[in-house]
Amino acid sequence: MTESVRKNARNRLMTRIPGVGRRLMLARLALLWEALWPNLWPILGVAGIFAALVLFDVLPLLPGWLHALVLVVNAIALLWALWVAVRDIRLPRTADAERRLEQDSGIDHRPLTALIDMPTGNDQDPGTVALWQIHLARAVATVKNLRVRLPRPGLARRDPHALRLAIGIAIIIGVTLAGGDAERRLVRAVTPDLQGFTSAPAASLEMWVTPPSYTDLPPRLLASADLAAIDTTAPGVAVEVPVGSRLLALVNKGSGTPKLIIGETTNDLEAAGEGAWRVDVPLDEAGIRTVTVVQSGKTLGSWAFDIAQDQAPEITFADPPEVSRRSSLRIAYRTLDDYGVVSVHAEIFGPSGAGTIGSKPLTVDLPPPIGNPRDGEGASFSDLTAHPWAGLDVSVQLVATDGPGQEGRSDRLSVKLPERVFNHPVARAIIAQRRALSLASNQRLRIARELHGIAARPDQYGNDTTVFLGLMSARSRLVHNGEADAIESVQLLLWETALRVEDGTLSLAERDLREAQQRLQEALTRDADETEIAQLMEELREALDRFLQALAENLQQQLQNLDTANLPQADPNNTIDNETLQQILDELEQRARSGDREAAQQLLSELQQLLENLQNQPLANQQQPSEGEEMLRELQNIVRRQQELYDQTFRRRQQGAETPEQSAADAAEQNALRRQLGELMRMLGERTGQIPQNLGDAERAMRDAEGALSQGQTPSALSSQAQALEELRQAGRSMASQMQPGPGQGLAPGQGFMQMPGQNDRDPLGRRLRPRDGSEGFATDGRRQNIEGTVGAERVLEIQKALRERLREQGRSPTEIEYFLRLLRRF
Repeated sequence: MTESVRKNARNRLMTRIPGVGRRLMLARLALLWEALWPNLWPILGVAGIFAALVLFDVLPLLPGWLHALVLVVNAIALLWALWVAVRDIRLPRTADAERRLEQDSGIDHRPLTALIDMPTGNDQDPGTVALWQIHLARAVATVKNLRVRLPRPGLARRDPHALRLAIGIAIIIGVTLAGGDAERRLVRAVTPDLQGFTSAPAASLEMWVTPPSYTDLPPRLLASADLAAIDTTAPGVAVEVPVGSRLLALVNKGSGTPKLIIGETTNDLEAAGEGAWRVDVPLDEAGIRTVTVVQSGKTLGSWAFDIAQDQAPEITFADPPEVSRRSSLRIAYRTLDDYGVVSVHAEIFGPSGAGTIGSKPLTVDLPPPIGNPRDGEGASFSDLTAHPWAGLDVSVQLVATDGPGQEGRSDRLSVKLPERVFNHPVARAIIAQRRALSLASNQRLRIARELHGIAARPDQYGNDTTVFLGLMSARSRLVHNGEADAIESVQLLLWETALRVEDGTLSLAERDLREAQQRLQEALTRDADETEIAQLMEELREALDRFLQALAENLQQQLQNLDTANLPQADPNNTIDNETLQQILDELEQRARSGDREAAQQLLSELQQLLENLQNQPLANQQQPSEGEEMLRELQNIVRRQQELYDQTFRRRQQGAETPEQSAADAAEQNALRRQLGELMRMLGERTGQIPQNLGDAERAMRDAEGALSQGQTPSALSSQAQALEELRQAGRSMASQMQPGPGQGLAPGQGFMQMPGQNDRDPLGRRLRPRDGSEGFATDGRRQNIEGTVGAERVLEIQKALRERLREQGRSPTEIEYFLRLLRRF
C-alpha cells in the first residue's frame, strides 16, 4: 500500500473514531521528549554549571589567565554537547506514534495498523468483504480505550549520581544571593581581566566623597594610588555620610568605559581626556547603599555606604527676652542640630485685636551661633522702638533653619516690646500723632492739620530746619496720598523727626551704628572675602566715630542745662576710653583678616553688648596723644602696610601672575617699608635708649624679603614677609604693654572715657582684670580669667611659627611650598 493511500486511510480513521488524532499527537510528543531530553541534558548540564559559577561570582576571583581558560573550556564543552545532541537525535514518525499508543494501551495485534490497512487482491466476493468488516469492527472496539503514558526518557540511567539536582539547587541559591546584582555578575564573568597580557595599562581609581558644605565635614578619600592618603574604615563597617553628599570617581587608564553602580542605579563615567573618566553624583537617598566601580567587568573598588538623613534643628530661649539700657530687645537662644544651624530669626506676633496696627508677624533676623556648633548659643539686640507695636504685649517665637532648609520652632513667650520714652514736648506730640495714624489711618487729614500746627511753632524745637521740613513733608504726603505704602513712609519719617527733636543727631548716629554692626555680623556669618570685610570694618569705624561725636555733643548740651557742680564724677576705674574701643576694633579686624572668623564674631558680639550698656556720661577733654602713642600708631601703620604687601605677593603667586616688573615694584615697596621701620627704630632708641630685639629681627626679615623679590624668588619672599609680620606684631604687643599705666597712675593723659555700669576692676568686655603684679586674676566664681590672649590665639601663633619653619627648610618641592603657603594663609 502506498504512502498516500495509507495517509488517506489514517484520515478516515481519525474521522471515524474521535480522539484518535489527539492521542496520536500526544504519543508523538512523548517520543520526541524521550529522544530530546537525554541528548539535551549534557548541554543543559554544562550551561547550568556555568550559570552557578556566574551567580556565585566565582570567576572574577580567579587570575585573569585561569578565568579566560575556564571560559574557553566551557565554550568547547557546550559546542561538543550540542554536536552530539544534533547527531543522535531521531525525530519520531507517525508509525512510531501508533506503535507507542498501542503499547501504552496494552493492546495486542496492532489494531491501529489494521484499521488503516486494505485487503489485498481485487477479489471482492461478499464473504471476504463481510469477514473484513467484522475484523474492522473488532479493531474499532479495541481502540476506543487508547491512552498515552507520561514520557520515560530514562535520564536516571545517564545520571546515576543525580548531578542535575545539585546543579538546580546551586542555581536557586545563586539567584537568591545575587538578587539585583545578577546582570552585573554575568558581565564580570564573561570579561576576564587580561590587562597583564595586553598593552593597555592597569586602571587606577580615585574616589572622593564630599559631605554638604553646611556640615563642615572634610572630604574623604576612599581610593587612591597613594595608599597612605586613603581614609580607611574598619572591615565590615559602612562609610557614614550625610544625605546630600557628593561622590566623585576618577578612573585613569585601563580599557573600556567604567561604571559607577550605586545600589540599583548605574552611572557611566564621562570621558575627561585621553584614558581618563570621571563622574560626580549626589547621594540623595538615605539608607545602606553598595557603591561599586567596574571597568570591563573588573571591580576597581566597592564600599558599603550608610547615608544618614539630616534631623530637624531644635531651638529654645536661653533667657527670657529683656530690654537693654538703650531700649533694645535682647533675645538669647540655644540651638541643637546634628550639623549646626545656618540661620535664626524671631517671629513676633502682635496682640489680638490690634486692628490696623498689623496682622502679619514681624520677622527679626538673629545671628546664628558662632562657629556653627551642633549645640550652640547666641544673642542679639534689636531696636524695635520704632515699630507700631512698641509698648504693647506681644508673643515671640524663635525659628532655626539648618543646612538642608529644615526648620525648628520654639515655644512662644509673651513679652512687652520696649518703648522709647520721649522727654521733649514736641517729640511727644509728634509720636502721639504717629500712634494715632497707626491706629486710625482714616484720620490722616486731621493728623495732617495737627502736624502743620506743630511745624508752625519752630521756636519750640530750636528752629531746626530739618525738623520743619520733615513735618511739612509728612503733612503733604498725608494730604495727597492715603495708600498703605505712603502711610508707612510717613510713620518712618515722623519717627526720625521725633528722634531729631529729642536727641539731635545722636539717635540717627546710633541707628547707623547698629546697621553697620548688623552688616558686619552678616558678612562674618557668610564668610565674606577680605575686601568686603575691610570695607565693612571701615564703615563700622566711621559709624562709631559719628556715634561718639553725637554722644559728646548731646552730653555737652545736657551739661549746659544742668548744674555741673552736682553732676556725678566718672570713676576712672569704671570707664572705657576711645583708644580701648579702637583696640577692640583693631583686634576684630585682625582676627577677621587672619581667618579666625569665630573669634571676630565673638568680639563683635561683645562690642555690641558693650555699646548697648553705655550710659550717657560726659567725655573728658581730648588732648593730643602722647609721643609713645604716636610711635605705636606708626608701628601699627607699618604692620598694616606689610600685611597688604604680603597679601598682594601671595595673590600674584597663587594666580600665576608674577612678572619681573611687578616683583621689582614689590621689592621697592618692601624697601620703603624697611626704611620707615628704620626711622621708627631710631626715634625709639633716642627716646628709650634701647631698641626691642623684635624690631631688629623684623628689619632683617624685610631685607631678606626685599632681596628675594628682586631675584624673583616669591616663595622665599613670602616666608621672610611672614616672619617680619610676626616680629612686628610681637614688638607692638611689647610696646603696648610697656605703655599701660602702672598702679595709681589712673588714665593716661588725653584718654577720654564713658562710664560703664558696674564694671569695677574689669576690662571693657566685662572680664576681671589681671592684677598689675602679673599674677593670675580670678573671677567672682573662682575661675581663672586670662585677658592677655585666648588659647585659640596662642595656638594660631604656634601654628604660624611651625609653618614658617617648614617653609625655611631647604629642598622643599614647589607643591609643598604652595601647600604650606595655603595653610599659612588660612591661619
